Amino acid sequence: MIKRLISVLILAAAAVTANAAAPEPEKPKVQFAWGGDFGASIDMSGNDMSTIDFDIAFGMKRGWINFLGLGVQASIPISNSCRSYPLYLLFRTNFTDRPTRLFWELKAGASLNYLEHNHQQTGAYGSTGLGIRLASGRKFSSHLVIGYSYIQRRRIVGELTHDFKDLHFASVRLGIVF
Repeated sequence: MIKRLISVLILAAAAVTANAAAPEPEKPKVQFAWGGDFGASIDMSGNDMSTIDFDIAFGMKRGWINFLGLGVQASIPISNSCRSYPLYLLFRTNFTDRPTRLFWELKAGASLNYLEHNHQQTGAYGSTGLGIRLASGRKFSSHLVIGYSYIQRRRIVGELTHDFKDLHFASVRLGIVF
């Protein structure tokens, strides 16, 4: 009887000790992240402004936030000498702490527009799209994003009136994040 009681007490003590020694689940760490994209945007607004795009962004990632940071893009039209340089806040998420193939991307900010006839203006910039993670390792992840982009342009009244219309793009970009 005493042997049984001692055995039960030892098992109970071992169970309590095992529960106390069990590690807590790890909280996701905040990590510095940076990356770049290369892509093309097709002008859907009929302004003949289809572009080649280069992006670079710096920020952080943690848990379900795949990327949160600041970025800059150079949009260079294929058929003319206009340029746009969007500055934006970039947010990417897959809505879960687990790695998945699909994610959502959102960009919002302002675009510095250098237009025909030596005009310059600043307008709103926005972009959203769905991304697919292509390959990843411990220190990098590559992706493909297909989406929609918007650049605001306004009418300029002066000696001559120039009616610059807003731009709407379908875009595709290939990128990497470290």
